[in-house]
Amino acid sequence: MTTISDLPYDFLPEILSRLPTKSIPKLKTTCKKWYALFKDPKFVEKKLGKAARETVFLMNHEVNSISVDIHGIPKGYSASMDFTGTLTIPEGSDLEIFRIHHCNGLFLCATMNCRLVVWNPCTGQITWIIPRTRYDSDDIYALGCGDDKSSSLHSYKILRCCDDNQKKPVSEIYDFSSSSWRVLDGVTANCFIECNGVTLKESAYWYASDKRETPKGKFILRFDFATERFARLCLPLNFQRDRDNKSVVVSVVGEEKLALLQQFDHRVHGLKYSKIKIWVTDTKIGEGKDLSWSNILVEELADDNLPSVTSFLLDEEKKVAVCSDAVCSDTDTEDEDRRRIYIVGEGVDEFVYDEVSTETSHNWPFLVSYVPNLVHIEKDAPIVEV
Repeated sequence: MTTISDLPYDFLPEILSRLPTKSIPKLKTTCKKWYALFKDPKFVEKKLGKAARETVFLMNHEVNSISVDIHGIPKGYSASMDFTGTLTIPEGSDLEIFRIHHCNGLFLCATMNCRLVVWNPCTGQITWIIPRTRYDSDDIYALGCGDDKSSSLHSYKILRCCDDNQKKPVSEIYDFSSSSWRVLDGVTANCFIECNGVTLKESAYWYASDKRETPKGKFILRFDFATERFARLCLPLNFQRDRDNKSVVVSVVGEEKLALLQQFDHRVHGLKYSKIKIWVTDTKIGEGKDLSWSNILVEELADDNLPSVTSFLLDEEKKVAVCSDAVCSDTDTEDEDRRRIYIVGEGVDEFVYDEVSTETSHNWPFLVSYVPNLVHIEKDAPIVEV
C-alpha cells in the first residue's frame, strides 16, 4: 500500500502546506525528506501566507494563548474571551518574561533577570542572545529583518538602545547572519521612547518625544532594519499634543498598516471621562516616505472603566479594539493589581477579562497578534563580538 511518505517529492510541498502550521513540527521526524522540506526557505515562505493568525497575552510574566470573539458585536451579542493555553519556553519554565517584541511569528523576550532569548513558539526552538555589555531593564529592543517576511533567520536583526559606561546613548545591532553584536556609530534615537514598539515590514515603530518637554516634540520614531537608521514620522494632524496623556500606544493592523491609540482625560459637565481616539495609516507601510492618518474611532468611557491602555489590537472593518490595561494599587488599605482585557468600539464597551492579584507584577499586560512561522532557529549559536 502506498503511503504519503512514498509520494514523489514534488507533491509534498503542496500537500503539507495545507496542514495547520503548529502540527508541522511534530512531523519533522517522520523521515529525512520531510525534515529537509520543513527547513526549506521556499516551503517556509509558502506557509507564511496560509497560517491562521493567533493572539497571545503577556500577563504576570507568562505568555498565554487566548481567543477573543468579537464576531457577534455588530448584531448586539456580547464579546467573549477564552484562555486556550500557556506557551512555555523550552528549558525555561521558571522564566519571568518582562517584555516581548514580535516579528513574523518570532518573539524576542526580555526576562526579569536581564536575559534575552529569541523564541519561535510554533516550533519551540530558542536561542539565547549573549550581550556585548550587560543588559539592563531600561534597555529598548526591537526584532526585525531587512527582507519582508524572510524565511531565513540569517536575515533577522536585533536592535538594542542602551547607555554605555559613561551613560551616553548607544545603538547596537545583533546580526544573526554573523552571530555578532556591533555598535552603530553616530546612530542614536536621541529621544524618549514612551511605549512598546511594533515591527511592520522592515521597520520598527514607537511613539516618542524629544528630551525637551514641548508639545511639538512628539512623533512616531522609525528604525529601518535595512538601512539601520532612525527617522521621525508625523503624528495625526488632530492628535492632542498638548494633552496630559494617560497612554499612547502603537499597534499593527494586519501586516500592512499602523494604528495609533491616544487616551486622555477630559470633563463634561463636571464629570471626568476618559476619551480614546484611534487612527490608522491611510496607505500601506512602505508606499510613502511619511505617514498620513485617518481617525476611525472616538469613544468616551467612564474614567474607572479603562484607566490606562497598555496595548491594543484593532479590527479596522468592525471599528472595534481589544485593549489591555493595568490597575496598580499601592495604598495602605488596598494591596492588589488588576490585569484586564476590554473591548471598545462603536456602541460597545465591555470587559471580557478581569483578574485581581495580590502579587505585584513588574510587567504591563501586553497583547500580541501573530501568524505562526516555521523559521528555523539554530540552538544557541556562538556569539562573536566585533
